[in-house]
Amino acid sequence: MSSLPLDLLRSRGGFSRDTRFSPMLARASTAAAPDPVVEAYERGFAEGSAHAMEAALLAEREREAQRGAIELAFAQFDEHSEAELRERLRQTVLALCEATIMPVAIDPEGLAARVEKATGMLQRAHDERRVLLNPEDLALVRDRLPEGLAVEAEPTVERGGLRIETADGGIEDGPAQWRRILAEAFREC
Repeated sequence: MSSLPLDLLRSRGGFSRDTRFSPMLARASTAAAPDPVVEAYERGFAEGSAHAMEAALLAEREREAQRGAIELAFAQFDEHSEAELRERLRQTVLALCEATIMPVAIDPEGLAARVEKATGMLQRAHDERRVLLNPEDLALVRDRLPEGLAVEAEPTVERGGLRIETADGGIEDGPAQWRRILAEAFREC
């Protein structure tokens, strides 16, 4: 057979590696130098993540505080607050109505028609009627009024208003009465 001493080879445990011939298996004696670009990227990524997380937490705290404030406001909204809100809305609607009332009240044709209608309500022949208008309104409608109607300028009558006086009483119409009617209607709502 062979002249190799197999027993000798077996006793040493077999083959062993020689690092001279297998550099891949050799242990690196020194650690590789860190790459500054990779380190900068990782540091920037970590800092950016931390800032984003902090900003998200801050935004969530602010939203939670706002939610809490709204919930508290609704919890404190009692009958008194509701009455205040209702009154403010009523005042707002009245102000809006006021803005539409005045142009209608001082319209010459509309004012003349209201004078005729009001005087027509007092049809008795023996009634002596005095129609009182604001001096500025009288200048606007004098030519549009019926013949023979006693019309006088009265500075105490509001612009757009009219007052008819008779021996038995009188009739008054104008923006002040319209406002009062609107205010009463809104109080009932």
